[in-house]
Amino acid sequence: LLEHPDQLAKFKADPGLVDGVIAETLRYTTPVQQVAPRIAKEAVEMNGNIILLGESVALFVAAANRDPRMFENPNSFDIARQPNKHLGFGYGAHYCLGAPLARMEGQIAFPMLFARFPEMQLAIPSSDIIWRDAIALRGLKNFPIRLTGD
Repeated sequence: LLEHPDQLAKFKADPGLVDGVIAETLRYTTPVQQVAPRIAKEAVEMNGNIILLGESVALFVAAANRDPRMFENPNSFDIARQPNKHLGFGYGAHYCLGAPLARMEGQIAFPMLFARFPEMQLAIPSSDIIWRDAIALRGLKNFPIRLTGD
C-alpha cells in the first residue's frame, strides 16, 4: 500500500476494502513464490507440452498470480480487483490451513495500522527496498518507514 498511494487513499477512504487489500497483496506480492515440486500421477498435456507419469513439475505461484489470462492488468495493484482468484494461500489439497487466521489478522491489523499511523510512508525510495534472495519464500530484508509526515 505504501508503494501505491492511490490504493492507500482508496483504502483509507473505505476501510471496508480490507478484504481486497489482503487478497491483492497476496496476489501482487506473493509470499510463496514456488511450491514444492509435484509428481505427475498420469501423463498429461499442458499447453502443447507432455508431462509424463512420474515426472516432477515445479509450480511458480508468483507467475500464476500475474497471469494475464486470469487477471486483467496483472502488473497493476488494485485493491478493488474482482474477481481475484489468487493462489497466495495455495489451492485444493495444498490450501493453507492458516488462511482464515491470516485473513482475520489482516482484517484487524490493516485498518488499525493506518488509523494509528495515518501519515506512515516509506522512508526510502521503493527502488531501494531490498528483498531476500530466495526462490521459494519471498520476504524483505528491511522495510524502513516514517510514521509521521515530517
